[in-house]
Amino acid sequence: MFDFIWRVKPHVFNLIHQFGGEPEWCSAIVSEKDTPVAKEHVRPGNEGIGDLAGDHVRAMFGMRNGITAYFNSMRHAKGDPSRFGLMIYGSEGIIAMNTGFLPAVSWLPDSSWTPARSGKEWIPVSSSGPGRAEPLRDGGSHAGNLRAVRDLISSVEADRYPESSILEARTAIEMIAAVFESHRLRKPASFPLGTRANPLTLL
Repeated sequence: MFDFIWRVKPHVFNLIHQFGGEPEWCSAIVSEKDTPVAKEHVRPGNEGIGDLAGDHVRAMFGMRNGITAYFNSMRHAKGDPSRFGLMIYGSEGIIAMNTGFLPAVSWLPDSSWTPARSGKEWIPVSSSGPGRAEPLRDGGSHAGNLRAVRDLISSVEADRYPESSILEARTAIEMIAAVFESHRLRKPASFPLGTRANPLTLL
């Protein structure tokens, strides 16, 4: 079962939302062993996530400001190093980034997006900017969690939303649900979704 999209991929959808803006529609196909997911593929997920299905997701999102985002994930499609992350293609080049505390970020200053032809090289990006040394210290695997907790406490004290609030979490979850809803409808699903049920249970 494809519980990975619920356990790990919300970080990617959250980044798409942060950089791309509000989603307007999603067009997606979910398959299992190269077969489009149907009612017989749906099974209870792990960790109380709910009903799940599929081992390959291909999705496209239309964002309100005209940006198009593409998402693809396949079970056991491994790379070395991992291919998990986000690529942002802009008018002045490409940004490649992972997730987590002090994620690896690189910038390719090439508007043609073809470094093999232009000879441009990737430039590491730190919290200080492109090509600059990272002044922050990597606090280990739990550093991001500690920073999130500190920000949450600070937001309560200052009566403000956390940097990543429940509103952003809601959008990331709805983007995942939209993947399955578009597959169920066999056409693009619009935001906000018309159903609040798990789309897989409606197959």
